[in-house]
Amino acid sequence: MSFINSLDPRINRLSIPSEFGASFPEQGEKDQFITYEVFVQPKENKAFQHEGIVHAPTEEMAFLFAKEQFSRRGMNCSGIWVIKTTDIQVSPITENGEDIYDYINKEIMEGAAKGENEKYQVFQLMKRGKQHIHAGELDAHSPEEALWNAKNKFAGDKPAFNLWIVKDSVILKIEGEEFSDIWETLPDKKYRDAMDYKATEKIKKFKEEQKA
Repeated sequence: MSFINSLDPRINRLSIPSEFGASFPEQGEKDQFITYEVFVQPKENKAFQHEGIVHAPTEEMAFLFAKEQFSRRGMNCSGIWVIKTTDIQVSPITENGEDIYDYINKEIMEGAAKGENEKYQVFQLMKRGKQHIHAGELDAHSPEEALWNAKNKFAGDKPAFNLWIVKDSVILKIEGEEFSDIWETLPDKKYRDAMDYKATEKIKKFKEEQKA
């Protein structure tokens, strides 16, 4: 098995496999909440971008925390995606301006468990020090195949330094016209009163639709 060859000896000591397939590490049982990644769509027809993380016991609570932290007090927002951190497949990070897509080939799919054809969402890191931005969606039978398909669909003139791949089915999405009023708050600082928001009702409706 080959490993990532970095100019940083600290990275080399980690012996990270060069093959794609690693995810954020699973945390052992601890007295803390689950970590969720939050992606925000600033305006309609704009790409979702990673804004940060929240810790919550459930994805519903993660959404409420995300909404409170990333879309209040005049912050532009027309949609939020919440994803459990451990559900994101992460590629290695390139160095010295190298494009991660240059290191992706069909061999990455060798030995990968092939499941049902599913929809995957792809996020790219286009500038070091910035956040991942949604590149688009594609169909694949595994995260490895999704990575290969991402190269064929999203590789461009500008290098991407890192990719996040996630199954669409595990994302809690609150977006679109039917949820537009969820971002509205009342005057006179009524946002301080949880009962003045309609988030809980919308999440309940979303869950019921998913079960249908």
